[in-house]
Amino acid sequence: MFPRKYRVHVFLGLIALVIIFYPQLSRKPDQQRIDASSVAATHFFELVDTGNYKGSWDACSSYLKSEVAQADWTKRLAAVRSVAGKLIDRKQKDYVYTNNVGESIPVGEYMVYHFDSQFENKDHLLETVTVMLEMDKSWRVAGYFIE
Repeated sequence: MFPRKYRVHVFLGLIALVIIFYPQLSRKPDQQRIDASSVAATHFFELVDTGNYKGSWDACSSYLKSEVAQADWTKRLAAVRSVAGKLIDRKQKDYVYTNNVGESIPVGEYMVYHFDSQFENKDHLLETVTVMLEMDKSWRVAGYFIE
């Protein structure tokens, strides 16, 4: 063990580490954030699953709209979904919450949802949808990936 005169320093160092890292480790969204972001993701999937790709782009965040033109969005989405076919089943696998991303995307609150999905022509695809809280306090899709 540490000599008696260093125990206080070790104790204070451990307390400092807890104070620094505890907020990062304990970040969990409240139920209201989970529910609201989940509604945004569900609404997005309803639009995509019915082939309303323009509507899905309209439901996206201003960040995504600034990065991807509507024509490109609808073209890419139509191509991917035509290969996969109609949705058969989608089950939420998990979600991750973060509230401060940084450099490549705007700082803000994000929920990233992962789904195990089965399509008519493709089994066991992973769908990832990221929703962000915009300035008007609405959750909107900031990213969608299917692999």
